[in-house]
Amino acid sequence: MINRLLNRVSPFRSVRARFSVVMGGSGIVLGLALTMFMEWHLEEGLRGSARDTLNAVADEIAHELNEDINNRQREVELMADMIAGRNAIDLQSIRKSMDELQGRESTYAWIGLADARGQVIAASGGQLQGVDVSLRPWFAAGLRGGFVGDPHDAVLLARYLAPRPDGEPLRFLDVAAPLLDKRGIAQGVLAGHLHWDWVRQVVSDTVSKRRKKNMVEVLIANRKGEWLLNFNRHGKPPNASLQAVQSDTGYLVATQKVVAAVPAEGLGWTVVVRENIDSAHAPVYQVRKLMLSATALLAALFALLSWLVAGRVVRPIVELADAARSHARDAAQSPEQPRKRAVDETLVLGAAMDQLAHHDRLTGLFNRSELLARLQQAIEQARARRSFGALLLANLDNFTVLNNTRGHEAGDQLLVAVAARLRQMEGTGAVLARIGGDEFLVLLEGLGRSPGLAQERAAAMAATALAQFGTPFLLDDGACTVQASIGVTVVGDNAATADEVLQGAELAMLEAKKRGKGQVAMFDQSMRDALHERVQFEQDLKNAIPGQLVAFYQPQVHLSSNLQGAELLVRWKHPVHGMVSPARFIPLAEETGLILPLGRWVLETACRTLCEWAAHPVRSHLVLAVNVSAREFSDPGYLQGVRSVLNATGANPQRLKLELTESVLAKDVDEMVDKMQALKVLGISFSLDDFGTGFSSLGYLKRMPLDQLKIDQSFVCELATNANDASIVRAVVALGQGLGLQVIAEGVETLEQRNLLARYGCTCYQGYLYGRPAPIQEFEATIERAWER
Repeated sequence: MINRLLNRVSPFRSVRARFSVVMGGSGIVLGLALTMFMEWHLEEGLRGSARDTLNAVADEIAHELNEDINNRQREVELMADMIAGRNAIDLQSIRKSMDELQGRESTYAWIGLADARGQVIAASGGQLQGVDVSLRPWFAAGLRGGFVGDPHDAVLLARYLAPRPDGEPLRFLDVAAPLLDKRGIAQGVLAGHLHWDWVRQVVSDTVSKRRKKNMVEVLIANRKGEWLLNFNRHGKPPNASLQAVQSDTGYLVATQKVVAAVPAEGLGWTVVVRENIDSAHAPVYQVRKLMLSATALLAALFALLSWLVAGRVVRPIVELADAARSHARDAAQSPEQPRKRAVDETLVLGAAMDQLAHHDRLTGLFNRSELLARLQQAIEQARARRSFGALLLANLDNFTVLNNTRGHEAGDQLLVAVAARLRQMEGTGAVLARIGGDEFLVLLEGLGRSPGLAQERAAAMAATALAQFGTPFLLDDGACTVQASIGVTVVGDNAATADEVLQGAELAMLEAKKRGKGQVAMFDQSMRDALHERVQFEQDLKNAIPGQLVAFYQPQVHLSSNLQGAELLVRWKHPVHGMVSPARFIPLAEETGLILPLGRWVLETACRTLCEWAAHPVRSHLVLAVNVSAREFSDPGYLQGVRSVLNATGANPQRLKLELTESVLAKDVDEMVDKMQALKVLGISFSLDDFGTGFSSLGYLKRMPLDQLKIDQSFVCELATNANDASIVRAVVALGQGLGLQVIAEGVETLEQRNLLARYGCTCYQGYLYGRPAPIQEFEATIERAWER
């Protein structure tokens, strides 16, 4: 009796006891680990969520302030330019315009015009008329250029305006711009005083819009770190410096600079949004207590339940051991006739492992390795029986879109549904497999003793497979319609291996997608030949850089028939095929990344040419333009590469022009504009190539430091006969003039085109009318004959 009890409870004598001890201990460890993980995860999540919210508030406040300040500054500058452009100053009209602006924009407390001596000669509401403001900071700074200053208490306007209800002094922020005559000399200053309450309103609206359970504090500091604004619902003003507030570990802090266009050195404001860290993490402390208590309770309960459940868990193990021992005894007594084979869990495990080794886990179809093995068998049997089969490769069209829009779970459901539909073909003896992603294979055997008959039957089976996609698939979140592109290749008509047959099906499938998707394509040798040709062409292009590249130059001419420069165009002189069209090798260079060394060669060639021209009086003034692809310009090393080429060659960067297309803005607009600004500092100019053929945003266009817009030749070729093209050209020219950019048209071939362009205001041209692209010697000879004076 005692021994039986000890056997039951002792971990050294009882399987049940050992299981209970291990499971109970594991439960405690797992509970504690889960508690620690959940606490850490929750804390990280709360901290990240709080920081994201604070950053969003800071970003929005800084953005709103920056937009408002820039808008007010632009309004003042535009009004100043309008007044300066008049032949005679009409003070009554100016006052009316000021009053109208103040009426439209309540942010203005006062708008005034002071002459060069500092006397106010016109003001909104007539306030401060005739007052001397020459000692005011905005006047002195405004004479030198655009001005935006820090807020200050009302000085001259205080007696004209009603006091604040809370008794605080009135505060204003000043914006100013000079009135410049035709010589660029300041004749006066136009200024606007903005109510400082506008800033408080922006902060209040932003915080209210993003209201949280816990209150946040918003501070704004100037360049010196002095506090300009304290928006604090608790009413506790900051008693530390900006740096101390930012590094205070008792708060979660987010900061953002207000980067205004004026003044040139930046406004220097810093928006600080912070939240007490104890307030932000309060849920963590509550959850910690609850989880620790729950973990202790659950761990004890888990240990108890493990003891109770262990009896059932270990019972099959004990019975299996007893059966094994009994089977061993029976086998020893009568080895010829064992009574019954014991059920072993390894058989179940073996079956599961076999399933995983040969089948796709998601759909249950054969996997790639199993299909390739069966395909090799089919190839061998086809040769032996002199019978042909086929391999179908079905690829779902736009499957990635479904995954991205409806989630991967929906994508998995669709794959399972597609597999179920395709299983209907198994009745014909087809072998189905999923080889990864959204690709399915169907192996057909015994399709006939001639390749033609096999192709015909395989095409019919492919059509049947394609028909399976005609009915929408029902997923958990709704119906889904999807198509497939199917490639077909015959099995057994050559000595191809399984991999080669599979490659043929893949090539046929790609051909089906090229035909418009939802199609069936039959493999033929020309597809593999085209693949080999493309691979060889790519290798030839690698070998061509730089030894087989040739630079051609096409003139760019001003309306006055003065040669301004040329565009460098790269050509490939293949040793066998002769001149290869750029339309053929440039896209391949883009796709393979060879555009980077190719573009580097073009840039180096252009810079060496500029150095040679610099020593010749007829060519020293010429500007040389080179095309830069989007992939090349977005390369992280492009900026340093340009600098190194300029340093190595000694070329004058002011004679170098980079022609970009609108696609450079397809990625990170800010990064691209910053890179352009860095190159602009070196002296390099920019032209926006093929303008009008893409989808540029005017917001992006005004941010780009461009010098020139290039009208695409597609608008020029039918300029005289197509009213739409003429309208587009006029619009581009007007846009360029409005932005202060030079406009050049390419593809100018006739005098009629040139005259129309000149009438529309386009003053620069490039095209066959002035010269075809030519090698350097021929181009320079043309300069000597046609443009030398």
